[in-house]
Amino acid sequence: MNRAFAHLFDNAIEYSIGRYKHWRTPNQFQHIAPGAINWEVNTPESFFAIPPEPPDLIFEQPYVFHGERVRSLFAFPSAYTSPDEVNNTVRGLADLRARRKSRAALILVHGYMMGSFAPLRLFGELTASQGVDIYYISLPYHMQRAPLGTWDGQYSLSSDVVRSINAFRQGVMDVRSLVTWIQREVRQPVFLAGMSLGAFTCCMASVVDDRPTGLISLLGGADLSDIVYAGNSFYLIRRGLTRNGIFHSELKEYWAGISPGNFRSRLPREQIVMVAGEHDPIITPQNAAALWRAWDEPDIHWLPCGHASLSFYAKRVGDVIFNFINRRLDEVEAEKQAVPAVESRQI
Repeated sequence: MNRAFAHLFDNAIEYSIGRYKHWRTPNQFQHIAPGAINWEVNTPESFFAIPPEPPDLIFEQPYVFHGERVRSLFAFPSAYTSPDEVNNTVRGLADLRARRKSRAALILVHGYMMGSFAPLRLFGELTASQGVDIYYISLPYHMQRAPLGTWDGQYSLSSDVVRSINAFRQGVMDVRSLVTWIQREVRQPVFLAGMSLGAFTCCMASVVDDRPTGLISLLGGADLSDIVYAGNSFYLIRRGLTRNGIFHSELKEYWAGISPGNFRSRLPREQIVMVAGEHDPIITPQNAAALWRAWDEPDIHWLPCGHASLSFYAKRVGDVIFNFINRRLDEVEAEKQAVPAVESRQI
């Protein structure tokens, strides 16, 4: 895919969907009270902390397909309580191997403004077909979590700086809570993967959580504030911010605690893989490269696409996910087999 077509496709999506939704939305900016954002006090470990016990996860409407797989909706209460009740129940879709015969679990998180899991299922199908459970989880204020009368993500990233921080915080906590449930109830290795805002969410989860066996960042980056000042979709959000005296440098400071490039992942570089778009107008190549450098240059796959046009490379992305999970599971198994051998020599 050449640069011209990638930009044409992405701009068509951004102007037709992104800007249209924002045009219908009043300016959401709210005054930021002094001391409302204090990252010196709110360390990542405390800010994204979750209860030690797993959430009460409920499966609904299960059905069998392909003989060995079961799809089911699931829900559990969020560890974070937002002002919007409908947003405080985490919802998702599970694609599970019957009778718990799966090799591992993958939590796959969607991007900003996405209203279904359909695009992610293209990325995850190969992995699911080869015996890995997949949990597609909805981010705060998206899908069934969106308050009545709002569109997917309207209360997520917006010109309301503090609410955006809290929505992101809730998303990270929700992912971490699901990791707790899987490890406690199913006892499987857990992988995290996210696209765009979902990638930022999973990356930030890895900053405070070393339990995942691997992390896959699809169009993720170092600086969350850069999204607002890069893509055409965010023009009206930018305008709402700048009219109130918040420019890129100010937003960068406000959102410093939710930008993964400002921290180190708790996972070593060998347990991370990145996919980035060479022509991405939202998560720019510079933003993706900044995260890559900050995290000791893990394996990265540059695709000749933009942002929305990543969907044209669904098979290649699916291969990256499948191959990475396979490699990591082989490494984990090799480590398990090596431990008894070392212990026997010590005896």
